[in-house]
Formats: sequence, C-alpha cells, structure tokens
Amino acid sequence: MTALHLLRLKASLLTDGITFAPGALDDVGTRFKEQHHGLFGWDFVNHKGVKMPDDFVLSDGTVTQFRFNPSSPYTMGVCNGELVVTTQDDVLDYVTLIPRPQYYDARTERGAVMPQVAQIGGEDCFFVCYQNYCAHFATGEECAFCNLVPTKTTYDSVLTRKETGDIGEVAAAAFSGGVCKHILLTGGCFSHQREVALVVDILESIRSVLGTTTVPGTVLPSATTDEHDIRRYHDTGIGALGYSMEIWHEGLYHAYCPGKAKSTSHDDFVNAIRKAVAIFGPGNVYGVLVMGLEPRRSFLDGIRALSSIGANVVPFVWSPNPGSRLEGHRAPSAEWYVDTILEAAEIVYESGVPAGTTNHCFRCDGNSLLHDALRLKGVQ
Repeated sequence: MTALHLLRLKASLLTDGITFAPGALDDVGTRFKEQHHGLFGWDFVNHKGVKMPDDFVLSDGTVTQFRFNPSSPYTMGVCNGELVVTTQDDVLDYVTLIPRPQYYDARTERGAVMPQVAQIGGEDCFFVCYQNYCAHFATGEECAFCNLVPTKTTYDSVLTRKETGDIGEVAAAAFSGGVCKHILLTGGCFSHQREVALVVDILESIRSVLGTTTVPGTVLPSATTDEHDIRRYHDTGIGALGYSMEIWHEGLYHAYCPGKAKSTSHDDFVNAIRKAVAIFGPGNVYGVLVMGLEPRRSFLDGIRALSSIGANVVPFVWSPNPGSRLEGHRAPSAEWYVDTILEAAEIVYESGVPAGTTNHCFRCDGNSLLHDALRLKGVQ
C-alpha cells in the first residue's frame, strides 16, 4: 500500500475502531505494551479486565491507536504467523505491536507501580498526566468529548496524583532503555499557580535524573497569558509549550466546553499561544484541537490562524468514548478526515512554521493524522 493508502487506513481505524481475532492479542501485557489509561479512554466501549494494546504500527511505520470496537468492520488477526488488519477476510496491511517497556514491571523506591505513574505513548513518548482530575465534572460543565474522570473511575489503572520524585525515577528508567525521545506532560484542571510550581518541580526532577539542562518534549498546562509564567515554563528547559483550546469555532467551543470557556475564552487561547511563540520560538508552541466536532471550514480557519502566528497544531481524531457526554455519537467519515487533514497539511507546510518534531513527532502517539499527512510532504 502507498503512504496515502495507509493514511486512509489509519483514518478508518480511528473512526471505526478495531476488534480482534482469537490469538491476536495473546502477548499483550507481557511481550507487547498494554493500555494503562494515563488520561482518557479512547476505545468505543470499556474493557475492564481485558488487556488491549495501546497502539500498533502499520507497515510504513505509521503509529495507530488501538480503539477497541467489537462492531468494527476491521479486525486484527494472525496470518501465517504475522499480525494483520483485515476486513471481510481481506488482508489490508501487515502490522506490528509495540514492545512492552521493561520498566512496566518495576516499582519506584516509594513502592509506586511505575506504569501507574507514567506510560510510553506511541513508540517513543514519555507521558505523564500529573493529576487525573478535572473540577468541571463536579459541576456538570466538563467538555462534552472528555471522559477523564469516568476513565479513572472505571479502570483505576493510574495514580490520581503523582509524586515528583516518582516521576523523575520513572523517567530515568524509561529513558535508560534508549526508547524514549520526547516527553509529554499534562494535567487536569486546578489552580494555575499551583500548576506552574508543580510543572517546574517535575521538570527539575526529570532534568536531574537525565543529567541534562533541556528536555525534548512538550508541556500542556492550563492556558496563561502571563508572560512571567510562560517564561517560567520556558526556563525549565522543556522544548515546547502547548495549550488545549479544543475547538476553533468560538460558538461551538462554548457549547462543547462550558466550564473551560468560563475561565479561558477563545481570544485568551490565541493570545496565550501568540505570547508563548514569542518566548519559545516559532514551531515550539502547539494549539491542541479535537478534530471532527466542528465544520471543516472553521477547523481549517484555525489551522490557518495558528500557523500564521508561528504555532504548530496537534489535532486529535475525536472518539465518541464511553463516559463522555457524546458517548454513542458518530465521528465524521474517514474520507472527511483524510480530505480535511490533507488540506490542513498543505496550510501548515506553506506557512513555513518549523516542524517541531524534536519535541513531538509521528511516533509519539497514534491518535492524530497531521504528522502523517506532513510526512507525505517529506516532513519527518
């Protein structure tokens, strides 16, 4: 299959999910990396007690998130001893699962189970959600697409709050194997000043164990327009800063994210990103969007606007996941996603924004299509 065909396959696997045949997942949790639900649940249905892969890799190296859907037309199976993705018994591609990190069997000195502190996203991203909590759920004003709190309640597979020392210890174990290239830090919703101080402490711990002054990766904190706080993030040595503005269309943002919109407006996000670009530099700031919940035109308007101020974009493919207010809804078609992301890639490419792949790359996660579309243009 060509790279474009595999982009279309990935889009189909994200929008329709995937199921599995007997024997296909037997080594998940031993030889191959399993889900630990470090933040959200992306599957179409819950599967408590059944180990599922986090991601898998298509034949051209494209990392694809495993979104379990027992009703999917796509199946992961075994053919002549190799893993394949099929539909109606037709083999679409040969795939591989991602090896399980050695530290997944280890504990910190405090006794914390290491993958309950931090996980590997995709093939090479050290992922930490430093607080699996969002106050908006208590008031019924959570983002309509979010299942952070229900996922924590269902699986309870990670610690709600992580100790700074534990994070550093797990980072040392994860990076010692030579697999991790980037980190991604994010949290729930809590006091901004407390978050700044916490992120500073976490990154100091990581720098200390790695013996470096800089950290390749991205932190996704609550948005701030305070240049002093943005500079504090920059001075931690982290390579990039990102803000989860979720939806570009202002009216839809208020509808989908009622709690977040009360504290951070659309214009606040744009100003925060613009100020961050001035401090971190072009290409080292991300606007994070949920792709598939607004019209193509407004989504592309967002890509165009953010690119014009020197920011990159990470647009996650929306999943109507269990526990969210949009559970059971349908995402747009795979064709819609591919056509839209190809146009988005053209906008980003023509803007000249540096790719930022030293901080976040196509191997970091499997739930976005933009990195893969840019690879078609030679951006690695």
